[in-house]
Formats: sequence, C-alpha cells, structure tokens
Amino acid sequence: MTSAAAQAGREGELSVAPGSVRPGERVTLSVLNPELMDQMDDDHRVTVRSDAFSGPVKLAPSGKVSWQGRATVRCDAKPGEHALRFDEPVPPEEARTNGKVRVEAGGAAPGAECAAKAGPESEPDGWTPVTLTIAAASLAALAALFFFAVRRQRHL
Repeated sequence: MTSAAAQAGREGELSVAPGSVRPGERVTLSVLNPELMDQMDDDHRVTVRSDAFSGPVKLAPSGKVSWQGRATVRCDAKPGEHALRFDEPVPPEEARTNGKVRVEAGGAAPGAECAAKAGPESEPDGWTPVTLTIAAASLAALAALFFFAVRRQRHL
C-alpha cells in the first residue's frame, strides 16, 4: 500500500476553502482518503503541515474515511502558493504536495488577529479612553487639593 503523501491524484488531495486568503485568515481543510486510516493518531486525527500555517493542523474525522479541520494563516506568510502535506513518515524523495493554499498580497486581513499587531502605524496616538480617564481623575484630585489648601489658609 502506498502512502497518502506519496500517492498522486485527487483521492488524497486536500481541499481548502477558501483557496485564496490573506495573512491572519482561517481556512477549512478537508480530505477523503481511506489510506489515511493508517496515519491516524490515538484520537483518530491526521496532521497536515504547511509553511503558510501558524502550526501543524489536526484534522478530525468527519466521516468513515474523511477528515476536516481549520487552520490559521501565519501573519508573516509570504504571498503565493504554499504546499500542504500530510505529516507522516514519508521519505523526502517520495513526499508530494497534497494540496495548495494561496496567500494573497496586501498584508493582514482586516479584523484578523495579526492586523492589530501590524506595527506602529496601527498604534493609537496615546489619547485612549483609559488615558483620558486617568488624566481627568488626576486633574480633579489636584483641584480638590488646591481647594482645601486655599480654604485652610483662610481659616488660619
């Protein structure tokens, strides 16, 4: 029996939805492949790796010989196509791509976790609601101290 990663053809190929994403977005991976049953871990999951993902992705069973999982595209993933491979003991010369995901150019997706970490241009200018509240409370405390100091001077 040939390994799933070494097998050519559509049967063992991972499908990715959506197939084209920006850094920080999530994709759904699914595969229908009876040969992966030999590659399951103790929880009946199979692992997929790609340099585009933030880490290995565990696909959970979604049928008798099908698996599904979700992956997050790394914030620093380079634009272009990235190979998807099953994580199994396959010699490098036999390993083949089992699917692809395309990372779009243009930086992190709006609302993505890494969009908030994009850099100094996305940082607030310093006057956040918390800073304004602290400044107002400090001014109120100074005014109260001044008031009591002046009042005490008049009574002496």
